Amino acid sequence: MRQDNRPGALRRLTAVDEVEAVIGRPAAVIMLKQIGSLDEGCRAVLARSPVAAVGYRDADGARRTDFVGGAPGFARVLSPTRFSCALPGPGDPRGPASFFFLLPGVGEILRVNGTVAGRAGAETAFDVEEAYMHCAQAVLRSRLWQPPPPEAPSAAADTASPSDPADPADAAGTAAGGPLDRPGVAEFLAAAPFLALSTWDSSAGSDTSPRGDRGPVARILDGRTLVIPDRRGNKRADSLHNLLQDDRLSLAALVPGHGGVLHVRGRGAITDDAPLLATLALRGTPPHLALVVDVEHAELVDNDAVTRSRLWTPDARLDRDAAPDMMALAGDHLAANAGAEGAPPAFLLRLLGALPGVTRLMRLVIDRAYRSGLRKEGYDDEPGARRRQSPRRRAGAGGSGGRARSRAGQGDR
Repeated sequence: MRQDNRPGALRRLTAVDEVEAVIGRPAAVIMLKQIGSLDEGCRAVLARSPVAAVGYRDADGARRTDFVGGAPGFARVLSPTRFSCALPGPGDPRGPASFFFLLPGVGEILRVNGTVAGRAGAETAFDVEEAYMHCAQAVLRSRLWQPPPPEAPSAAADTASPSDPADPADAAGTAAGGPLDRPGVAEFLAAAPFLALSTWDSSAGSDTSPRGDRGPVARILDGRTLVIPDRRGNKRADSLHNLLQDDRLSLAALVPGHGGVLHVRGRGAITDDAPLLATLALRGTPPHLALVVDVEHAELVDNDAVTRSRLWTPDARLDRDAAPDMMALAGDHLAANAGAEGAPPAFLLRLLGALPGVTRLMRLVIDRAYRSGLRKEGYDDEPGARRRQSPRRRAGAGGSGGRARSRAGQGDR
């Protein structure tokens, strides 16, 4: 639904101090969850993930975000610091690239950032610079793994065929209308609760972040402007910090039950404009910030990876025995950084790792924190929301906890 707010009149935040005055700074332990290689836990996620979001720049410098894959194990681990996969679409990827890997039925996400190492045929290799677990908030907010609503738009009705791509001039809009006025775009966005947002910093770093919301994750202000609420999280805010250095971005939006993807490119700004934030409130609770996107390109396409991965079918969900233990993965990454400033003492991590059932307890604690955070954001308006999260909790507390505890306990010996 379009809003009356005029994009040019919105207050913009342009400095780190302004942003951190609103969101705060992350706890030191948040920054210690990342490692510089693909350990056993990361490799387990890649082996089971059927699809990932990726952000990269092509040879012409155009920013692109897409969903890639199609089957579990599509990303091949070549070494602890290198993996490869096929990238569809135009352009020869160059420079920094960033991924997040989805596990059907699981809330947490594995994020991997690095650089393009080279290309051989359809496969592109990437050097890993950092890997870490991302919390489940985006998936829970969007209810990504819940049965798709019956009103989801038809892929045949509003996406272009891959063999008949949209004309670039059409995707950029015309003088009479912007890119978001193209047929099917507004309807798709109205049904899209989840997207991947790619940003870049001034030091050749890239970040692709999941965004989810109840209802549309991005709202149309006019034919050339989107607004994306930025609700409270762990305060890491990589995307926001990147946009302060380089305002160019790209995103790819999904609709559950749908095989199409909406690709958007443009420039982003951060706003704390109170009247605009009020229009994005949930049960009277507005987001603390929002991203305003000046859209230069919008295009709906069929996505082979989303279709072949069968993301929206119940039998694609990972069961308890198949799902990697994401709590153990985060614990292993934290243990790998024991001794760093702000990290828990190594002896404490070893002690916790030796306790029976510790990953199950961590799962319960984290799920309680998720529910509390969602209620504070205004998501408590869904009857039975806690009940619908239970299968994810059971899957996350799977039977691999003993093996994970063993790895964490040995990490500092």
